[in-house]
Amino acid sequence: MTNNIFLHGLKLNTKIGVPDWERAVSQQLIIDLDIQLKGNQIFTSNDISKTIDYAEVESEIKKVALKHKHHLLEDFGEDIISRLQEKFQFEKIILKISKQKILPDTDFVGIILER
Repeated sequence: MTNNIFLHGLKLNTKIGVPDWERAVSQQLIIDLDIQLKGNQIFTSNDISKTIDYAEVESEIKKVALKHKHHLLEDFGEDIISRLQEKFQFEKIILKISKQKILPDTDFVGIILER
């Protein structure tokens, strides 16, 4: 038995990209995140300390995005995962970050990191 929380479709704006033209303006990223909680707890109360508050997870992701220091989605993703590992205890994380309309014939490009 496993327990997970997730945030899907988190939209945030940040400056990211390798070429200068791409970093000149903020662009929207779409983040999907799945976190496997530690243990196999059966939830029998409304005690939020028994899980991870996804509002806090969202807040931490936004803090990383505000740095505007990333060129690669991979680096940005690693910073997000490191920040969440420092703040929360969990078993596994899957992070997907997408950018829209970067390539003329492709709707989305992005990365998936699993730790």
